[in-house]
Amino acid sequence: MHHIIYMSTASWPMTDAELQELLRQAQQGNERLGITGALVYGDGQFMQIMEGEQATLETLYAHLGQDRRHKGLFKLADRPIIERRFSEWSMAFQVVSPAGFEQLVGYVAPARLTQQLPDLGAADSLFVERMRSLALAPVPE
Repeated sequence: MHHIIYMSTASWPMTDAELQELLRQAQQGNERLGITGALVYGDGQFMQIMEGEQATLETLYAHLGQDRRHKGLFKLADRPIIERRFSEWSMAFQVVSPAGFEQLVGYVAPARLTQQLPDLGAADSLFVERMRSLALAPVPE
């Protein structure tokens, strides 16, 4: 089992309808491929955790790099894991505020992506748990 965590920037401000379509496509594709994970979106940024077989994730990540809906794809973590942390979701999803992103352990503001990234090794567990809590949070009205 493996996971990849990445960030990217939306190519344009995404509408609710566009986000719903993105989520529908991700859930269908991930279910077919045996991938689980979570996606958060806010302030024009995406952050996603994908879990599954390494070869499948590598193929999907390469495909994501060609998706016109986002740019600046930046991999934060790519490593083996003992077990899935999002096994109940083909793709959990949540829209979050900019402050919500800053609460993620290991989050790096897009302006700092060219600088040295923190090592997520020790922070993976905290990061994953925070993503789970964001994905489970009620959607603000």
